[in-house]
Amino acid sequence: MQVDSVKDISPFVADLNEILVETVAAGASIGFLPPVAPERADAYWQFVQNAVYSGERLIFIAHEEGRAYGVVQLRLTQKGNGVHRGEVEKLMVHPNSRGHGIGHKLMVALEHKAWEIGRTLILLDTRRGDVADGLYGRMGYTRFGIVPAFTIDSDGTKHDTCFFYKQLSPSK
Repeated sequence: MQVDSVKDISPFVADLNEILVETVAAGASIGFLPPVAPERADAYWQFVQNAVYSGERLIFIAHEEGRAYGVVQLRLTQKGNGVHRGEVEKLMVHPNSRGHGIGHKLMVALEHKAWEIGRTLILLDTRRGDVADGLYGRMGYTRFGIVPAFTIDSDGTKHDTCFFYKQLSPSK
């Protein structure tokens, strides 16, 4: 499995759409409610592509033999007093590909690139108790707060969200 920061996501859009739809269907809290319509997924990835082209974010794709299995984004803070930080957005691994370290590989690649471009503070959030909640702790992220009832499911159930940060060091 290879992980790359890509400028043009078009070769992977069909896979990214499937990853988004299936990840949300499997219960991930990434800002969408199930079911995600194909048009909504396409529109989302077009938004991401535009943000990559404009320099507002980076996208990392885990792929093998031309097929994408996971994705994560680093939104680059544009404020003058925040050029040293970035925010992780929408770490997704296709549900059929979980348990093989893909999420970890994506985050390592993101951290290396962040350090390389001078982003030494990484922030993120995740629904409390999600798979990613444990991953971030194992990767050295510090939980600094929990907001109760931050997200809501399609059935109206509310869930807490945890916020994390990590100061990157030269080894990252």
